[in-house]
Amino acid sequence: MNILLSHFVDTAFANKTLTDILSAFPAALKGITTAQVEILEERFGIGSIRELAESPFFRAALALLEASTSSYDSGPQTDWNSFFQQAPLSDYQAYNVPSTNPVFRTEFGPVFYRGRLNGTARVMLIGQDPSTDELLAARAFVGQSGQRIQGFLKKLGLCHSYLMVNTFLYCIHGQFTKKIQLISLEEPILSYRNALFNRIAGSNPLQAVITIGTAAHHAYNNWEHPPDVPVFHIVHPSASESAIMPSWNQALPQLIAVVTPDEGLTPDSTPYGAQFQPGDEIEIPRDDLPFGIPSWHGTGGTRSARSGNNKITWTAP
Repeated sequence: MNILLSHFVDTAFANKTLTDILSAFPAALKGITTAQVEILEERFGIGSIRELAESPFFRAALALLEASTSSYDSGPQTDWNSFFQQAPLSDYQAYNVPSTNPVFRTEFGPVFYRGRLNGTARVMLIGQDPSTDELLAARAFVGQSGQRIQGFLKKLGLCHSYLMVNTFLYCIHGQFTKKIQLISLEEPILSYRNALFNRIAGSNPLQAVITIGTAAHHAYNNWEHPPDVPVFHIVHPSASESAIMPSWNQALPQLIAVVTPDEGLTPDSTPYGAQFQPGDEIEIPRDDLPFGIPSWHGTGGTRSARSGNNKITWTAP
């Protein structure tokens, strides 16, 4: 008998494969009654353990529970996990051959997202920022640029109802050059990115899309079927403040007009000054970061730096 499975299913199923168990009626679960199984099938159309696990009602209840109790991001659930596993990582890696002229920083793995994957995002942000802080956290926009974006979201009255993704799954070497622009339109990088965008748009009550920087603007313009919501193109937070502030100040009141704030928060339409002030950079929420990340990661600006082509240094406070 499989000791692990014996905790969850009746003895008759303990030695079956997970595929067989997931296809079985919920009656195979330990502790469920015949009456409860009948209710699941009659009222919710659930005829298997897999259908029970994938039920939108179950997913919604789990998302609410996690939102009320979690102090970290537990990572993608089954459906998102499967989608991320289909990412064309080998195609990204192929652009680094020969290694004397690499295009992407593939040594530390991809960065897929930061924010909500549970279908509650009202704002979708597209950027290009998987640098060293992001690589170590495996989450987008967590260094100084991310903390500035977090401050911008706070002005909108948002602390959790957002989802951030990148133009590329890996950090690029250098800037978004013409060569990189052409690569962004090649297959399967383009189709997977658009599939990611479509999945977000189709599973969240989006009220706005924000593109952050030139690469993100380019990615949005090559999205075949963007949602029918306002899009706002803002300057990347790593640019000069003389370019950032007018761009962000222009978008701020327009976004406040269309985005519903999170419960208990009030939007702040006060324009930015000529330079970022200490209160304009907000710590990354702990529930945006995976378990085990040091408490100071995502705070105090950028904690890591690149040294040469493939080396990084990470400084603890």
